[in-house]
Amino acid sequence: MLSRVASHLYWMSRYLERSENMARILDVTQSLAMLDRSADSGGAMTPIVITEAQTEFAETKLTATYANVIAFLAWDKKHPSSIRNCIEATRENARAVRGSITSEMWENINDTWILFQEKAKNIDPLMTGNEFFEWVKERSHLFRGVTFATVRRDQPYHFTRLGTFIERADNTARILNVKYAEEAPDTFDEKEVDTETDYYRLSAVLRSVSALEAYRDTYRDVIDARRVAEIMIFDAMLPRSLRYCMDEATKCLDDLPKDSGRIPRRIASEINAKLRYGTVDEVFDYGLKRYLADFLMDMERLGTAVNTAYMELV
Repeated sequence: MLSRVASHLYWMSRYLERSENMARILDVTQSLAMLDRSADSGGAMTPIVITEAQTEFAETKLTATYANVIAFLAWDKKHPSSIRNCIEATRENARAVRGSITSEMWENINDTWILFQEKAKNIDPLMTGNEFFEWVKERSHLFRGVTFATVRRDQPYHFTRLGTFIERADNTARILNVKYAEEAPDTFDEKEVDTETDYYRLSAVLRSVSALEAYRDTYRDVIDARRVAEIMIFDAMLPRSLRYCMDEATKCLDDLPKDSGRIPRRIASEINAKLRYGTVDEVFDYGLKRYLADFLMDMERLGTAVNTAYMELV
């Protein structure tokens, strides 16, 4: 398989997943803003920090309000990771490899871009609502469903899935790292927690990865900080947990050419082993912030290795 084709498929799925992740982050951010109007100058920057867009946002000279942050991350044409640019990049990558994806996949992505442009004409960026974020998530879900139902289980399929799960794992770790780890101590002490505030904050973290129902089914108890970390890091059945994402990414790499993919497979296996055999107690003993920072560095190593192994071949 040509490295150019592999690259387009991989980034097609990464950009689509990134657009959905951005919608999830902004959806929860907007919900929290409605709960605490007084936090407009503080919590508003959380999505900017999660996506590491501080420099780009500072260049806009905009005030750090929820409305400005949401408009920037959803609609800005200059910010490469805005929802707008991610959807456009998804479409451009898909167009470049139309022969390697099914007609249904292409039609879904092309329709998404056309519909997005129509929405852009009718929506005030400063008034973006939850309905728009739900639409972005719905279009992403629809594409994955179409892909699963129509494409052959060969190399294009595996590269598409690999991009999805690497992007998703990275995003889940960032959400935990900023929305949870920086607000909660590494050594959890129930006596120091404002129960009501903590409940809404942790509920928001769970909702941002569609894990609130899964948490209730698993623990059937009040939302607890340590358990939130446990389910989002180690749960093997939660589609957005670090463990689940790395299980799937490892399977994808195992189904790709073995010779050129030796290094990324080794890195993925090392990351996966920590998740398969680690415990939440070990994470908190080590330090949650430190653990998540290490994970993000490992994901960067994995992404670089995948690019070198499969996408820089002559």
